[in-house]
Amino acid sequence: MKKVLGIGLLLAVLIYALPVICAWLEAEEPLPIPQDKVAADAENTDLNAKDGQLSAAGRITVQDGQEMREMELETYVADVVAGEISPDFPVEAIRAQAVAARTYAVYKREAGRPAQHPDADVCTDPAHCAAFVDLAVQASARWGESAEANRSAIEQAVQDTAGQIVTYDKKPIIAVFSAAAGERTETAADVWGSEIPYLQSVESPGGEGCPKYHGTVTLTADEVRERAAQTFPAADLTGDPADWFKASERSEAGGIITVKFGGVRVQGTALRTMLGLNSTNFTVSVQDNRLTFTTVGYGHGVGLSQWGARYLAEQGKSWRQILAHYYPGTEITSLEV
Repeated sequence: MKKVLGIGLLLAVLIYALPVICAWLEAEEPLPIPQDKVAADAENTDLNAKDGQLSAAGRITVQDGQEMREMELETYVADVVAGEISPDFPVEAIRAQAVAARTYAVYKREAGRPAQHPDADVCTDPAHCAAFVDLAVQASARWGESAEANRSAIEQAVQDTAGQIVTYDKKPIIAVFSAAAGERTETAADVWGSEIPYLQSVESPGGEGCPKYHGTVTLTADEVRERAAQTFPAADLTGDPADWFKASERSEAGGIITVKFGGVRVQGTALRTMLGLNSTNFTVSVQDNRLTFTTVGYGHGVGLSQWGARYLAEQGKSWRQILAHYYPGTEITSLEV
């Protein structure tokens, strides 16, 4: 298990495009989606030391900026769901998101407090833990006249799944999620370098509903050179830009695992961060000394796809079925009260 959670899971912070929920793109600028640094915690995690005991639902310590807040776990989950998924999504998709958010919070709490926030179990930084909206004070500003209805929908979904988490081998899983996977989700091994049995590649229909499922970024050759000088100084970016990218190694889901960039073998996740791309599933075209990167999917693509969950819910799948699909081999477990 220690190996499973292992050192290779070092997330290249794709702040990513891991942008939080495409569902809000028309209404507001999306937040970065969480968990781009989840592996930094996971590499030091040994949940075996807990002997399979799951803490009662209880409370959780949250670092909100510089403030440490003690919160009921279910209140925290509702605030995370508000930050992560549109209340317009089908209720089963919202419930699935609530269970994933609760599971991830419990996993973080069981794993021990990391260096990023040594005085708290989780934080409100979406680049490290999860997006967070304080429903008690921010609902009106976020949704206006729809605030009461949206808040009620979220809190009801959390209440409907209260105390339920996803487990593997009787332990809370690393319940990562992203906005929209491609046709398949990515494996943890292909994205972060660590084999995790329940974070495997599965079919993920419905992602194309996300407004940023297809994306493009165009940079001049000089702009790419400038960025690479800071990140990959050994890369040789002389000559024709069409020759800068060679011998890519792709995952089953289509994401670039590694590629030769200016003669240097680099990780697709690191390249994605450097270029500001929506995903590692990209192609490159060159015209007039300008490079256009075309992406498929939005986020790291591992685990639950939020737009995939929406699609499955629309097809009549329950939150339990959605989670079983995206986290194969897991089961739903109730926290002790």
